[in-house]
Amino acid sequence: MKILVVTLFLLTGPVSFSQETLKLDRASREYDVVIQVQGCGGEAQSNNANICNGPARISLYKKGIQSPFQVLNLPNIELYKDTATHNPTIDRKPRGIYAEEYSIVFDDFNFDGRQDLAICNGRNGGYGGPSYNIYLFNTQSNRFVENRGLTRLNQGVYLGLFFPDPKSKLLSTYSKSGCCYHEAEKYRVVNTRPMLVEKIIEDATGGGSFVRITTKKLVNGKWVTSVRRKKIEKE
Repeated sequence: MKILVVTLFLLTGPVSFSQETLKLDRASREYDVVIQVQGCGGEAQSNNANICNGPARISLYKKGIQSPFQVLNLPNIELYKDTATHNPTIDRKPRGIYAEEYSIVFDDFNFDGRQDLAICNGRNGGYGGPSYNIYLFNTQSNRFVENRGLTRLNQGVYLGLFFPDPKSKLLSTYSKSGCCYHEAEKYRVVNTRPMLVEKIIEDATGGGSFVRITTKKLVNGKWVTSVRRKKIEKE
């Protein structure tokens, strides 16, 4: 990934801080991204130059166009320079749960054939994991518009950014409680709104050598529940 970094130093009274401008030209086959963020590599970032967070201005450019077609101002972003972006049409390695955390993700979240946008806004996910603002591309306004329903699926208990499956046209989310209780949910996007259609609970909190797997599916408007037990394989 090619990243151009320009550092500016601004003074505000007796306290100084750094602002960095990062140009991400491999974020997408359609778009370039320029991010201006106030905090990189300081004490708030554990003096790690790879980490940036704080208020940010995100300018979106269409390839080959010098002026941005949209500018987003966020009160906070979290950005890791070495894993700044991910796009499934460019990056061979797929995203994975408990794997690398990406700051800017272009993907088709509502399966309409247009790239949408996820921006990491901090660590408000489950177990201090990354959380995201989700923007769907609106063809009428030619802009990315935040979708609050999809944004909520990346906050709170959810473990990072959901995973879209273009074959089933479903979004998968994951959450857990401790080592022995896990939930996976699948959502269909209907008129830009996420609708839960399946939930799988793996519960091994009762001890013993089996895990209880409960599957709930929405079938013809009604929930159908099935339960089975699976033997826990010892490592």
